[in-house]
Amino acid sequence: MDQLRTGGRLVQPIGHGGQEHVELCERWAHKLVHRRTVTAARFVRLYGAHGYDQR
Repeated sequence: MDQLRTGGRLVQPIGHGGQEHVELCERWAHKLVHRRTVTAARFVRLYGAHGYDQR
């Protein structure tokens, strides 16, 4: 939150693998305020050289 200026927006996925919601939050003077859920999303784990071991 410290890196976000007042009035700045943060869009991020929240939830457990495969059941996330993309949330929009906005920085007010001294707090982060949830504005709305943008959409449901499903993210899959990245495997290979730049992700998780395939074990």
